[in-house]
Amino acid sequence: MILCYYAVITTYKYLEKKPMGYFINPVNFDDKENINKISGLEFAHDSIVEGKEQIVKLICSQYKNGLLIVDGYMTADIESFARSIYAFASADRIIDVKSLFRSKEEIDALIADCLPEDRETDPRLIYGKLYPGEIEDFLDKTKIDEFLISANSDQKIILFGNGSLINKFTDVAEAKVFIDMTPKDTGLRINNSRYINIGNEEECDFEVMTRRAYFIDVELITKIRRHAVKNKLIDYYILENYKEHFIYINQTAFQQILERTSSQPIRPKPLYIEGVWGGQFIKKLRHIPDDVVEKVSWAFEFIPTEASVAFEIDSHYLDVPFLTIMDAVGEKLVGKELYSRFNGYFPIRFNYDDTWHSDGNMSIQCHPNDEMARRIHGDYGGQSEAYYVVTTGHNARTYLGFKAGTDSREFLHLCRQSESTGDLVPYQKYINGLKSKPGLQVFIPAGTVHGSGRNQVVLELGTLTINAYTYKIYDYSRIDSDGRPRPIHSKLAEEALVFDRDENWVKENVAIDPVLYDEQQDFKEYIVGRHDLMYFETHKINLNTGGTYQGENDNGFCVLTIVDGEKAEIRSKKDRGDNYLAKYLDVVLVPAAIKDYEVKNQGKQPLVLHKAFVRKK
Repeated sequence: MILCYYAVITTYKYLEKKPMGYFINPVNFDDKENINKISGLEFAHDSIVEGKEQIVKLICSQYKNGLLIVDGYMTADIESFARSIYAFASADRIIDVKSLFRSKEEIDALIADCLPEDRETDPRLIYGKLYPGEIEDFLDKTKIDEFLISANSDQKIILFGNGSLINKFTDVAEAKVFIDMTPKDTGLRINNSRYINIGNEEECDFEVMTRRAYFIDVELITKIRRHAVKNKLIDYYILENYKEHFIYINQTAFQQILERTSSQPIRPKPLYIEGVWGGQFIKKLRHIPDDVVEKVSWAFEFIPTEASVAFEIDSHYLDVPFLTIMDAVGEKLVGKELYSRFNGYFPIRFNYDDTWHSDGNMSIQCHPNDEMARRIHGDYGGQSEAYYVVTTGHNARTYLGFKAGTDSREFLHLCRQSESTGDLVPYQKYINGLKSKPGLQVFIPAGTVHGSGRNQVVLELGTLTINAYTYKIYDYSRIDSDGRPRPIHSKLAEEALVFDRDENWVKENVAIDPVLYDEQQDFKEYIVGRHDLMYFETHKINLNTGGTYQGENDNGFCVLTIVDGEKAEIRSKKDRGDNYLAKYLDVVLVPAAIKDYEVKNQGKQPLVLHKAFVRKK
C-alpha cells in the first residue's frame, strides 16, 4: 500500500511472470517529496540508531541472559539479524521457530479451504479466502512445551522467525525484537524471489507463493504485529528497507512519534503500479523516469493496507507501515466510534487510475457486496468505490451501469463467448458511458458494472476490504504483460452484478448534481457524492485565491485532496506548530484528534479541494 524522500531510483524491470497481487508488483521508485516533518521532540542519544552493526551492539550491551526473540514482517532479514546477535553476544543457543512448527502436511490441511482450486470460477487462481486463524495454529504445542522446559534462564537463548512473538514465548522472554518492513519493500523482495511462505520448507511456484502470501501469510503476520504493537511488547522496534538498511527506534521514542502523528495532518507515501492500460499523467507529474517504468496505471496514494508514512526527525528518515501506525494510535487517527466500527482498520482507500494518453480503457468490471465478500473471501465487507474525475483528454468516458433498454445478461453471455473465441464485444452498445469532465463524481456501490475509460485520471475511493476483488467481465481480449490473456471472472461477476442498474438508475442515484452545502466569503462547499448503499460521503470545496477553508471533524477523520490548483497549507486551528504544505493531487489525512482545521490556499489561483469522510450512522 502504502511518504516520499529524496528520490532513490533503481531501474525496475517487469518480471516474465507478472505477479497477481498489487503488493508484490511495485514500481521501484521512491517519491521523496512528501515527507512529514516532526519537530519539538527530544530523545536520548541512543533512541534512534542506524546501521545493523550498531543496533546489534546496542541490543547486546543490554542483553544479559534468558530468552531473546527476533520476529518481523514478511521478507525481513530476521535470521541474519538473529545470528548476528547470537555471535556478538556469544549466546548459548539459537533456535529457528520453524523447528517448532507442525508438519507441512498438517499446515497445508489447515489452509486448504482458503486456497480453493476451482479454475472454472477462478481460471488463474488469483483469489482465495483470508485465513481466519492465528500463527499459533501452525505451531506444535508439544514442541513448544519441550522448548520452554529446556530454556534455561541462566543461558543466552535466541529464538527467531515468524511466530516467535506469540504469547507463550513473550511471557518468558527477556527481550523482544521486531523488524518491520513496508509493503512496498516487501514487494520488491518478493519480486526478487526472496521469500518462502510460512509453513513451507522451500520455494514454490511464484504465483502459488504470492497467492498464499496474500491470503495466509499477510494475515498471520499483521495479526501478530498488531498484538505486539497494541500491547507494547516490542523492546527493539527496527525498520528495514529492501536495501538492507536498518533503523532502530526505542519504545518511548516510537510511541512519542506515533502520538504526534495522530495530532497533525499526514501525507502517506505514494506507491506506483504499472499495467497494460496505464497512462502518462501521474508519471509526468511525479517525475518518474522513462527507464524506471513505461507507464503508470495506479498511484496508490493512500491504500491503508499497502501504505507507509515517511517521517523526517532530526537527520533521520523513517518509513513506517501505515498499519503499524494504526495498531499504535488508530483510535486517535479515526476516532473511537469508527475504530470500533471498522475493527481497527482505516475505512477508506484512495488511489489514482491513470489512462491519460493511454491506448485503452480499464476493464469492464464489478465487485462483490458484503455478503459475497464475507462468504467467498472471508473479508471484512464488500467492495464499493467512487470515481472523481481529475483531468481528461479528448473523448474521455466514465462507464457506469447498463444502457437503458439493453439486455444486460446478453452482454455477459457475449463476454463469456469472447473468453474462448477472443472476439471483440460491442461493449458500448450495452454499457452506459458518461461524458467525463473534471469534477464529475460518481459512486459505484458493490455490484454495479463500471470502468474508467481511456484518456483521463480519476481519484478512486473504496470501502474497507483487506484484499481487493475486481471481477473482470470484459477486457477487450487484451494480452497481459506475461503473454497470456488477462484473467476474466465472469462466473463471480454474474453472482455479484446487479443487472437492473441502468443509466436511469445511475442518473437518479449515483451521478448526482452538486448540492450547495456551505457558502462563505472565501469558499463554497458542495456535496458531490452521497448514497445510502455506501458509508462515506464526498464534498468539493471551491477555495478562492488567498482564501482559507474552515473545516471540522465531527465524525472522526477526513481526507483532503487538492484536485485543482497549486498548493495549500493544511493545519490544526488549535495547534499550528505542525502543518502540511500539500501540492496538486496530494492526498492528506486530517486525523480525528484534530477537531477543527484550516486549509490556506498558498497558490496564485483558485483551488479545488476534494473531501471524504465517513457519514454518521
